[in-house]
Amino acid sequence: MSFVDKKKVILAVQSVLCILLVVLLSITAIDLYRTGSAAKAADPLVWVYTREASVSALTSRLPIFILAVAVTVAAAVMGVRGNETSFTDAEIIRDLAVSRVKEPTAEMTAERSKQKRLHIMGWALFGLCMIPILLYITDPAHFALSDAAGLETVMGALVRSILPWSVIGLGCLCVCFILRDKSMARETELAKNCEKVKKSAEGGKSDTKVLNIIRLAVLALSVAVIVMGAFNGSMMDVLNKAIRICTECVGLG
Repeated sequence: MSFVDKKKVILAVQSVLCILLVVLLSITAIDLYRTGSAAKAADPLVWVYTREASVSALTSRLPIFILAVAVTVAAAVMGVRGNETSFTDAEIIRDLAVSRVKEPTAEMTAERSKQKRLHIMGWALFGLCMIPILLYITDPAHFALSDAAGLETVMGALVRSILPWSVIGLGCLCVCFILRDKSMARETELAKNCEKVKKSAEGGKSDTKVLNIIRLAVLALSVAVIVMGAFNGSMMDVLNKAIRICTECVGLG
């Protein structure tokens, strides 16, 4: 099996173990909560969320945790990494493309301004959605336990109050960042087009310069040959041949 295949297998095993560990830990936390709620319903004064209960619940998950850590350490020792030589960061790609353009165009400047507005708008909307959450969790009245079933009531109200605003805030942030990445892609294309036009223009100038040099070289060579022919008597030979052609072949005179 090649190194590339081993790398893919190790990354796949590591991903599966991490996902399995998260799922098992989530199930353990839910079981602890349910057990504690049932114990509280039977005896409101009992203390159920103890260190011993947590250790007992997590002991069965310990082999998966150890295996996940071992695979992660093995991957680090072997130098296994994901996407080592490639990156898809729109901002880095944009900056590399724009750095090759001497003077940004108006379209590129407009796209850059749009990106700044989307960045500010995304975080502003996310911050606005966090305000109701902060107001809720900082109000002690929302966490008062009045009876044995108070914990479930408080947790249910907490989820109903926080989850919608969290989803809306993250949704606004994701939409703004997606639009910003698309704007970066458009700016990158504009920069690449400017670079192509620049190279084409430079190439055209270079071709014209080469042609001019060739023409001057041919002209200089022609003048030099004519001068050499005039000095070595070749001009009289050409004149005599011309006279013979006119008088003998054409029949003039």
